Amino acid sequence: MAFYCSESDVAGRLGLDAGQRTRASKRLQSVIRRATVEIDMVFKDYGRVAPSREIAETTLNGAVAAGATTITLTSGTSFSSAGNGNIGGDSFAWTGKSTHDLTGVTGISADHLTLTTVQEGEFAHLLREICADMAGALYMEDESAFQDAVSPRASNLRARSDAHLHRVARLGTVD
Repeated sequence: MAFYCSESDVAGRLGLDAGQRTRASKRLQSVIRRATVEIDMVFKDYGRVAPSREIAETTLNGAVAAGATTITLTSGTSFSSAGNGNIGGDSFAWTGKSTHDLTGVTGISADHLTLTTVQEGEFAHLLREICADMAGALYMEDESAFQDAVSPRASNLRARSDAHLHRVARLGTVD
C-alpha cells in the first residue's frame, strides 16, 4: 500500500522536534495508515478508483526548466508510460517514457532543482497535504482520548482535510 504522506509531513503539522518524532514513530505510522485508508474509502464512496494505485514517487536526476518537454528521473521504473504528475506541486502531463526519462511533457510552469520530488498521480501533492492534516488530527484525537476536551487545532485540521478530500474526490480528475 502506498501512503499519501510521511512521518516528517505529520510531525511538521504537529510541531514535533526530532526526539519527539522518534518517540512517536509507531503512532505516526499508525495514523498515516488510518488516514490513507480513509482517503481511499472516500474516493471509493464517490465511485472513483482509490488514488493509492496511481502514485509513484522518485526525484529529478538533473534540473528541469519551465516549459521542458523531457524530465529525467532518478528511477522511472514505477512510472506509467503516459500520465499526469507533479514536481513539488507543479502539475504536468507526459505522453511517453524511455527507462528513466518522461517524454512529451507539457505543463511545467517553473524551474526545478535536481533531487526535487516527482510524483505520478494527478492529486499526489494535494493528497499529501490532506493526509498530513488528517493524520495530524487523528494523532491529536488519540492523544486527547483520556482528556476532557479535544484540541480545537485537531478539529480545524480534521475539518480542513475533510473539506479538501471530498472536493478532490468529487472532482475525480484534472484532465
